Amino acid sequence: MSRSFETNEGGEFQSPALERLVRSLSRLPGLGRKSATRIALHLIAEEAAAEDLLSAASEAGEKVTNCSNCGAITEPDPCRICSSDRRDPSQLCIVASPVDILPFEKAGFFQGRYFVLGRLLSPLDGVRAGDLPFERLAERIRTDGVKEVIIALDSSVEGETTALYMQQMLEGGSVSMTRLATGIPVGGALAYTDEVTLQRAFMGRRTF
Repeated sequence: MSRSFETNEGGEFQSPALERLVRSLSRLPGLGRKSATRIALHLIAEEAAAEDLLSAASEAGEKVTNCSNCGAITEPDPCRICSSDRRDPSQLCIVASPVDILPFEKAGFFQGRYFVLGRLLSPLDGVRAGDLPFERLAERIRTDGVKEVIIALDSSVEGETTALYMQQMLEGGSVSMTRLATGIPVGGALAYTDEVTLQRAFMGRRTF
């Protein structure tokens, strides 16, 4: 049985409970009010789906945590990557968010370990070096015998600032520091490539 829901002049639902649900959903990343409304109405119409969602969210909240060693999303602590004897402890890949680990693991070519910063340096937003776990990173490099630190951060102002800070932090030590190559993506059209990407692709050219 379909139901209609009245809204006021501002487009908000007259039902406070429904409006609260829509607003809560719209706070999720990537969801605007229109998508949040569609999901909210579906959950109201399908009680089984709503109950399953609540149960899954509650279970995840209880069991899922961040690895105390690297910061990855995990249930066992430390995570399976940090606990695996098959991973190379001499290679440490630095990422900004736990989500950034997923494409590496999906591709399966990297056999080192990770370290999640949690955020990037951004002085304009008040995020300074003391707000990031650089001391814990330095300790991890020492205790694990890391030989190569791989910077896998976004090509943004914040990413560049963070990478530069880590370069200065590790300067003079025995650890080599590398960054992911940037350039024209496979299938990308040269005519539509921005100047910064083109310059980096040119500077990173190699023989073949």
